[in-house]
Order: sequence, then C-alpha cells, then structure tokens
Amino acid sequence: MPVSEGVFLVPEMSSDPRIRVFRRTLNVVGEFEGMEVDAYIVITDNYLVVFDTLLCPEDVHVMMQVVQDQLAGRQVLVVNSHADWDHAWGNAYFTREQAAPIIAHEYGLVRMHSEEARAELADYQQRYPIFHNVKLIPATLTFTQKLTIHAGNLTIELFAAPGHHLDHIAAWIPQLSLLLAFDAVEKPLPCIEDAAGVPSMFATLERFVALQPERVLCSHGKTTSPELVKANLAYLREIEQRCHALLLSHRPTPQELEHASGLINYPLDEVIAGSTEPVDRTFYGWAHDANVRYMMQWLLA
Repeated sequence: MPVSEGVFLVPEMSSDPRIRVFRRTLNVVGEFEGMEVDAYIVITDNYLVVFDTLLCPEDVHVMMQVVQDQLAGRQVLVVNSHADWDHAWGNAYFTREQAAPIIAHEYGLVRMHSEEARAELADYQQRYPIFHNVKLIPATLTFTQKLTIHAGNLTIELFAAPGHHLDHIAAWIPQLSLLLAFDAVEKPLPCIEDAAGVPSMFATLERFVALQPERVLCSHGKTTSPELVKANLAYLREIEQRCHALLLSHRPTPQELEHASGLINYPLDEVIAGSTEPVDRTFYGWAHDANVRYMMQWLLA
C-alpha cells in the first residue's frame, strides 16, 4: 500500500503510552490547504481501538505501522466518531485480510449509503489523487445512545453526542478522566450542523462539562484543555443572548441571515480575540456566520 506522507504521531498530545495521537495534514492547494485533523489509537489489555480513520486507507496504514508491536494478543476495533470525509474515509483499510469491526452511530449508515456521500466522494476523487483508494465502507456494529467497551484495564464508554452531526458520538474513558470529543468541541469555535442541531449541541457540551474531564482531545484544535469545552459553550450562549436581543426589535429576512454575525454585532475578530495561533479566517468566518444563522432560525421556530 502507498505510504501517506501527511500523517504523523504527535507525542506531546498524550503523556500516556496507551493513548496515541495522530495528526493528518492536507497540503493540497485549494479549499483544504493547511487543514489538520487528529485521530487516536487507544491500547488496552484486550483491544487496540482505532478512533477515526482519517482521509484514506493509506492514512490508517501509517497509524497501524506505528503500533505494529502492540497488535499481538489484541483484537483491533475501529470507531467512527461520525461519517465526515476527514474522519471515516480510511475505513477501507479494515477490509479483507485487515478486517476488523467498525463501530459507529446507527445514523452513520444512512450517511454512508446516501447519494450525497457518493457524489462527494466522486467529486473529491476527481480533484485530489489522495482519495483514489477511498471506498465508502459503513460500520458493521451500530448503536443509538450508548455502547460500552469493557477492555480489561480500561472502560471505553461511547455515547451519542449530536449537534455537529446527527451521527456524532464521543468517547469517555473514566479511568483516565479522558474525553474524546472529536468535532463536538473545536478551537476556535464549534460547528453546528443546522438549526435542528442547536439544542443538541447545547446538550452535548453541557454533558461534557458535567463529566468534569481532566483532559479533552478534539479533532481540530491542538489542545488537551477541558477549558475549551466551557469556552465553546460560552461562545454559543453568547450567540443565543445576542440573537434574543435582536429579536426583541427585528425579525431578520433570509437575505440578512446570510451574514448573520453582522446582524448581532458579533464579528469573528471578537470571537477569536486573544488567540495566539493562526486562524483559518475563511472557514471559521463561514462557520461563525452559519452558527449565528442556525441559532436565529432555531429561536424563530
């Protein structure tokens, strides 16, 4: 199998040798230039659990080579946090002689089998060679609310965490006080799926806070700080408050909602004030406007 050149181990993200953090960078020129996404491998007494398969089978090959010496005597399990292309398009690695159970939310099957997913893959394969070997491989084991992996020395509690997507899940490892939040938490700001996802995102983040994790790993953000969960929640509450204030005197039109952050006087610069790291202003400007628009639509409904 060709070797992916964009995946590398990030040892500073975990001091525990049982938790391996891998980062995928995408350096193609275009809409995803400079994009980064993290995946994890958790090594337990009984299982080697791969959390997300990144962009393509070659990405998984790199990760599995790093943990090759840990495979003996352990069953490989795969968990898809959700069916987005940067989280589950490497699933094809775990077929044929590398076959392993793939666990995901039940709704992930709907997304994987959708015409939208097939069209997206065809488009990406036409534009980017990296996706040449990608096949849409759905999960083989699914759940809707909660699934627990009893792995010997560690317990891995998978649970529904919608808001970013309906099929989004999270993982809690109580022995380590570690939360794998994936795309439900993001730096500098989270991304809500649509207006219907607003209350779900609030509930998900509040559940994360209630767990009182000592460490949180998210797919985009380069941080392990649990304070990011509270910051994401505070950001959404601020949007909610400003939307409420506007609706007391004005009902925005669909055209006005296209640039919703301006309506509530909450520019991206204010959101990211104090940030010391570069921010993709194009993407997060769009995401911020979308979050405000969805919040407004939810409140109007």
